[in-house]
Amino acid sequence: MVKATIIDRDRYSRRSEAPPTRRIELAVFHDLDENRRHYDRVSSDKRPLYFQRFDTQILDNNPIVAGLLTSAFQRMFPSPVGRLLDLGCGTGFYYPLLSRHAESVLGIDVSREMLDEAERLIADKQLTNCSVRECSALELDVADESIDVVHSWDFLHHVSDIPAALAEITRVLKPGGRFLAVEPNVINPSIAWYHMRRRSEWRLFLQNQFTLPRKIHRQFERTIRYDNTIISFLNERTHWIWKAANRLTSIKPFHLLSFRYMLDATKRS
Repeated sequence: MVKATIIDRDRYSRRSEAPPTRRIELAVFHDLDENRRHYDRVSSDKRPLYFQRFDTQILDNNPIVAGLLTSAFQRMFPSPVGRLLDLGCGTGFYYPLLSRHAESVLGIDVSREMLDEAERLIADKQLTNCSVRECSALELDVADESIDVVHSWDFLHHVSDIPAALAEITRVLKPGGRFLAVEPNVINPSIAWYHMRRRSEWRLFLQNQFTLPRKIHRQFERTIRYDNTIISFLNERTHWIWKAANRLTSIKPFHLLSFRYMLDATKRS
């Protein structure tokens, strides 16, 4: 299997010059085994974070979130796609909706506990075009140029080596294939309140949001869009806040304050 390599020399020089304490902090935040252990615990212990973001019953229990995700996937996939690879799928709680838009969905994640829940959901909902696999985005167990769409949602800020992940995404996508990455928008001040807790998270979110389009420009034609689809903390009591924010960000230039940004990139032929 031939793998492309993307090298960002500036990135590596900045990392080597970072203070030792910051390097340690970043290493802990991005350590693959630590990520695996963390999300295994979230799933097995059923921590509050689980019910906010990963519960396989979210769509059944929260019609507001179900409606937002339905609309989001309709915007992302106005027509059906072929083979879709979903990076960092977690429990796949959104697969009953995402599966409507693809011929097949393959989800990957490093957390076995999360994947066990995803497999139960797939079986319970009879999502025959969905499957999941345990592997890392840094070494995808997927054939070259075999995927029509690579999709990720709140995933890239957990990746230890963005250039390596981008190389893998480029490798598995067919020419003309799409890479869709949805991430929290750090320009929105509420992100600091509900999503980012540590200095390392701020640095990594900022680095991804403002350098990712530049890093992929040779391999992809890319567009940045803004979106207000959220999952955590959204209920009947907070929905009015979301409605007000959504109305405001529908007006330029306030769209830059949306809750999320989406990188929509097409692989060059």
